[in-house]
Amino acid sequence: MAEEDLEAEPEREGPPADRLLPLFEHTHDTLTTAIVVAFAAAVGLVAGWATADFGVRFPAFVVGAVGTGYLLYGQGTRRAVVAAGLYSVAALLAVAPLLYELFVVVSVSDPAAHVLSLADLILLLLGWIPAGLVALVAYRVATGPFVPRIRARLG
Repeated sequence: MAEEDLEAEPEREGPPADRLLPLFEHTHDTLTTAIVVAFAAAVGLVAGWATADFGVRFPAFVVGAVGTGYLLYGQGTRRAVVAAGLYSVAALLAVAPLLYELFVVVSVSDPAAHVLSLADLILLLLGWIPAGLVALVAYRVATGPFVPRIRARLG
């Protein structure tokens, strides 16, 4: 009877990781996976750069890269992956000047003189311009009219 029970058990196929913990309902092709990895590395680098003054560069890189990779791979299409990756980079570029200001506030003796200076406000605005441009490109990729050939390649 023990031999019959062993034979009746259905065989499981696939790698052990997929059997134990299926993280995603779908998989992407190689190009989309490469895009996910590139955006995860870019977000990790920007996160590490933005938090370097606080001394948490490597943990910020790891959390940014792994978290972004997980979230981007969960997107359904290549276009959604590219748009979400661009939005992630734009958000970090917008936060980077604020993190710089936060570091200045906690490290200098008279933070009000520095934070309220005109040069500092101009630096803050100049930091938000690239973030706004990247967010605009992400919006156009996600929803707006785009070059049809490129839009077709993104899925």
